[in-house]
Amino acid sequence: MESAPPTNSGPCPPAREGVRQRLLSPAEPASSGFFRAGAPSSLLAALILLYVIVFTAHSLYTFLNFGFSAYDAGIHDQAIWKLATGRGLFNTVRGLNVWGDHCWFVMLFMAPLYWLAPHMGTLLGLQSAALAAGAIPLAALTHRRTGNPWAGALMGAAWLLSPALQNMNLENFHPEVVAAPFLLWAIERADARRWGGYWTAFGLALICKEDMALTLFALSAWVFLRHSRRHGAIGLALCVLWFALCMKVVLPALNERGFFRFSGGYWFSGFWERKWDPAFYRECLSSPQAAQYLLKLGVPLLFLSLLCPLLAAIALPGLFVNLVSRNPYLVSIDFHYTYQILPPLFAAAACAIGWTGARLPWGRLAVWVLAAGVAAASWQANARWSHLPPGRALGDIQRLKRHYEGSGAMPRFRRLAAHLPHDRDVPIAASHNLVPHLTHRNEIYMFPNPWKPEYWGIDGEGLEGRSARVAALIVDRFALDDTGRGILQTLLATGEFEVVEESGPILAARRRLRPPTDLTGDPLRLPPPEKGVRVLAYRHPVALTSLTPLGGVPPTIEAQSLRIALPQTFDRLRTFEGMDLGGKRNIRVVFCGRWIAEGQDEVRFRMASDDGSRLYVDGAAVLSLDGIRALGAPLQSAPLRLAPGPHTIVADYFQAGGEAGLIVEFAGPGQPFRPLDTTFPLP
Repeated sequence: MESAPPTNSGPCPPAREGVRQRLLSPAEPASSGFFRAGAPSSLLAALILLYVIVFTAHSLYTFLNFGFSAYDAGIHDQAIWKLATGRGLFNTVRGLNVWGDHCWFVMLFMAPLYWLAPHMGTLLGLQSAALAAGAIPLAALTHRRTGNPWAGALMGAAWLLSPALQNMNLENFHPEVVAAPFLLWAIERADARRWGGYWTAFGLALICKEDMALTLFALSAWVFLRHSRRHGAIGLALCVLWFALCMKVVLPALNERGFFRFSGGYWFSGFWERKWDPAFYRECLSSPQAAQYLLKLGVPLLFLSLLCPLLAAIALPGLFVNLVSRNPYLVSIDFHYTYQILPPLFAAAACAIGWTGARLPWGRLAVWVLAAGVAAASWQANARWSHLPPGRALGDIQRLKRHYEGSGAMPRFRRLAAHLPHDRDVPIAASHNLVPHLTHRNEIYMFPNPWKPEYWGIDGEGLEGRSARVAALIVDRFALDDTGRGILQTLLATGEFEVVEESGPILAARRRLRPPTDLTGDPLRLPPPEKGVRVLAYRHPVALTSLTPLGGVPPTIEAQSLRIALPQTFDRLRTFEGMDLGGKRNIRVVFCGRWIAEGQDEVRFRMASDDGSRLYVDGAAVLSLDGIRALGAPLQSAPLRLAPGPHTIVADYFQAGGEAGLIVEFAGPGQPFRPLDTTFPLP
């Protein structure tokens, strides 16, 4: 390891005073350097290698057993594959330009790996190696501050044992977590006053995510106060400019909204609404979850970080962001949101050990005791809070391996996936647990996208017309909620898709080839589909107040349904099964289907809507509720006797704004009214 020049000159101090001076001086490294320390550095290298092997193997087998999801493994895998293959930045799993979601510019350095090994295992190995590598600058920092290479090895081991670090490693894949070792490297290089390495680490950490600018701003303040006013001031200015660039230029340019998580029910909307309310911050800090969170961060380090408050303060921006979110995912060590917090806490604990050793007459013993204490506390915390403690690691990996080799799930999936179009530019949709195995495609959707927005875009925008392009589905029914299962059933029941193979809960289906229908004519006169109900939605640029003619206007969205109905809602319009119709206001919807009449009895129809609607049977209007209105008592038609055979029924509807809904029902003589569903014949 390179050594910094000594800062003290003149006569040598007394022996004990010299030890204290060396331990206290941030610019004077141990003479030999940790990497020439022999046994301690070799032991730490072996522990790092063991960590990388164990956590890469566990993550890889978890992935092969379908334990990862579209969020977040699928998002990042597709994004990096697209960068590597030159297919652009739009992420069809997330529904956003990937850098319009977060500024993960570090992906540019990850993409070349996919030229050599385009596989999720590459990213999982990279993640494990990057997180483990944080032990190296931490050990070097500890060695320099204490003069004890074994203390460096013990602190490096404590880093590898950190339950927060290990849980972060096991949670899917996230590109921003590689900032953790860069942040430790930057702290260590600043402490050594080696500014070339400092700025390299600083820059690499900065491009991992936009909010790293907040943590690096705190780091720059520490550098300004403790090491170099010039380098600290440059860092402060750079962080301000970078944060402004990301928040005010890059994000708005790529998603048209900027940082959208302050509104719309996102994680930080509560903070933004109450940011000037002192009671809000008291609630954030006094909650039982916050106390447990802080305890789990502090216990593995014996709270030694508090002895170096300026260095530990680098963790405050990350802690603040997590606590004010009040989100269980962020206020927890079970997920990846501690990647900015752990490095300064560990670095502060390392410096606290050196500070204590320099100030006690038995300082060398104190260094040993404290370093060993941190390693022991991390071991105990690991046993309680890690998702993969050492005593269970080998057994868990063997269990996952046996399941992968014996369950047959992967061979079945590959057989079904073989029915998907081989052209990677043909759009497909898959359930969330299957997406990470299929993301090397230009256009893949997490079903029920693109029929219904689910974790798509900012407010579900931008799906118009995409469902018509999807050529194939591969879906695990067990991975769908009720709405997803309803949409899948409708797509199959209406004949839009046909199953080509099914194995257990998983099915592969292809879109049926049909003659194209010209939808630019009058939608009230279009022939009905062979099965089910065709649903055409039209978004109007001006306010709607009545059912005006629609001839010559192409629909915004074409969907399928089994009934003529729209559930009551103040939200986006959806079919009865849940398929999205493109918005909340100024939308026209036309339903068209074929019903078989038995011709035995008269039939009555009734309808209620918010706003206007009209019902046609074989081209003749039988009910009219035009104009702006609330969903009141239904209007009932006169009795009709329909000839035996098929009959075309069309409903025309518009939604101006506010509450929406459409109810259309029928009944025979003496019978209760029932929904106008294509599975029920008319009397």
